[in-house]
This record gives sequence, C-alpha cells and structure tokens, in this order.
Amino acid sequence: MQTVEDALSHSIILKKTEPSQKEEADNLLKKQRFYTFGKAINVAKKETLIPKSLMIELSEFLPERNWLIHESLIENKDEFQSDSFFKKLSERTKDISLKAHNLQVKIELDLIEYVEKKGIDLSEVKNKMNKHYSI
Repeated sequence: MQTVEDALSHSIILKKTEPSQKEEADNLLKKQRFYTFGKAINVAKKETLIPKSLMIELSEFLPERNWLIHESLIENKDEFQSDSFFKKLSERTKDISLKAHNLQVKIELDLIEYVEKKGIDLSEVKNKMNKHYSI
C-alpha cells in the first residue's frame, strides 16, 4: 500500500525527470528512498514541484506525522497501560491516518494533472481513482 510519503517521493521523481530519463529517475528514486518525509517536503518546496496550497497542508501535517512516528508511545509512557491512553492514541491516530490519506489523494490528483499537461491521457486512471476513493 502506498503512503503519503511514497506518493510525495514518486511525484518528485516524475516531475524532475522526463520519460526518456529512466536511468536518472531510477537513480533519483534510490536516493530519495533514504529521505525523511520532512526532507522530501523541503525538496518539493525548494524546487516548486507541488502547488503552494498542498505544500502548506504537507508542512502542517509533518509535525502530526512526526509525533505519531517518533513520540506517540514514549510521550505518555506513564499512562501506557491505561484505557484512556489507548483511547486518546486511537482517536489521534485515526485523525492523522485520515489526513495522510487525504493528502495522498491530493498528491496523486496533482500528479495526474501534471502528466495530463504533458499530453498523456489518464482518464482511465482517474476513473479508477474515483471509484476506489469515491471522489
């Protein structure tokens, strides 16, 4: 399953290379796999690869995602055994997951728009996305 991090990385690679640059794209993807989510956001922002409104959303999402990945379990280690801890963690995790999913869809739609501007018909892909994501 693709994550918002994967979607952003793939978008960066596809926007930085042309179809004829497969070797360069493969090399960039290998390098990019070691980027943190924050570094990928910074690359996309610096090189203006993502629309400004989406960049703002990604930047606002980063601290929430980082909290989940790096701090969620250790932040409240004294409460770790309590039911209230798991309830709060579950609610916050659900919210972060929903935001991540929505950002992933926005990145994918932005990438489709980018590819269509290059003259490639992606109507079949859009139809599958509409059906899969109910958008």
